[in-house]
Amino acid sequence: MPRTTGPSAAHRPATAEPTARDAHTEDAGAATTAAERADKAAHSVRELFAVRALGVPGTLLGAPAHPRPTSPRAPWHYWWQAHLLDALVDAGLRHPDDPARARWFRREGHRLLRGITLRSGGRVTHNSYYDDMAWLLLAVGRLAELDRALTGRPDVACLDAGSALLARLERGHTGDLGGGVFWNTRHDVKNTASSAPTALGFVRTHRPEQAGAVLDWLRTTLWSPERKVFHDGLHLVAAGSGTEVTRRDERLFSYNSGPVLGVLLELADAPGTGEEDRADLLRTAADVVAGAAQEYGRELDGRPVLRTHGGGDGGLFSGILARYLADAALHPALPGAARRTAAGLVAGTADALWAGRREFDPAVDFNAPGTTAPTTPGGTVAIFSPDPARHANESQRPGVPVELSTQVQAWTVLEAAARLARP
Repeated sequence: MPRTTGPSAAHRPATAEPTARDAHTEDAGAATTAAERADKAAHSVRELFAVRALGVPGTLLGAPAHPRPTSPRAPWHYWWQAHLLDALVDAGLRHPDDPARARWFRREGHRLLRGITLRSGGRVTHNSYYDDMAWLLLAVGRLAELDRALTGRPDVACLDAGSALLARLERGHTGDLGGGVFWNTRHDVKNTASSAPTALGFVRTHRPEQAGAVLDWLRTTLWSPERKVFHDGLHLVAAGSGTEVTRRDERLFSYNSGPVLGVLLELADAPGTGEEDRADLLRTAADVVAGAAQEYGRELDGRPVLRTHGGGDGGLFSGILARYLADAALHPALPGAARRTAAGLVAGTADALWAGRREFDPAVDFNAPGTTAPTTPGGTVAIFSPDPARHANESQRPGVPVELSTQVQAWTVLEAAARLARP
């Protein structure tokens, strides 16, 4: 359920620039590998958006936009930072043969966790939205995984943050409205946005029964068997005489399919899951992939790509879905058709975003269209379009700041594609 909206992207610049369709054709034979594309996105987000939290050394945050706001009252998007942390972990795990590079991304991840904690008033749980905290729990858990891969043990900061976040999320998981997880501390909405990542957090913290209970609620309450997607949420309209009056929010957002897909796949693989339950979970996972293709996919140049949801919070939605579609594409127990569908959506979206990028020298005004020769040691950086079907020169209106959410989304998609391209 989005809380912010982005600026309109309907303005076409005065100079004639290639559309994403044209650029896709031109770029089809490019020699860049999926890993090199992901590296470009990682470098670009770091170069254009990285700041210190409240100016404190040893911390990191993603500025909400580029150029960076100068006002001390710049908006604070906690959950954007959680997905930025996930992308840093993606990049770290992508470099198993380059320990120095992997350690650099790990350090950046810990700097970001310190920045989030500091910006949140010293507590990662200083937040009124359970979905925000669920996303951070997932990212912190994956940072601990990177810790283990590189040092043999998780850092205490990850353990402390994870414990605090999990305790808060358990408070949002109640029997009210039949189950599920509340969206925020007002406790008047339960939705897929909070329930799905919380359930995935429960799986990863060895609470399969809690995860299964949340999943059952989602499937019973918000699942559309015809469309194979999850509706947004259930609102408490009124309560009296012990009878709850509710209204289902029928809106559909691509990211709602993502973490549910993760829950289904990871519960299927969890120790103790019986064969009958495992088969049911995998069948539903295949249905979720099919529903994502039907409801959130489109064709571009004969290839499937994901539809996106503009800017603001919506600028992250399809990147989140792509992360879990990559999990589905790599899961050996899913039917081949589901795996191919998932892989095709990820690869097609990544190709379109790459083809529609605006690449430029960071020392030059980023509103200048086209690629410029780098004059700085770091080389060029890239701005990615919020919409895979439109070139960044068209969708990113000159003079309007580029939002962090849309760039982390592109980075996440490119990392997902790089995972699929590994030998």
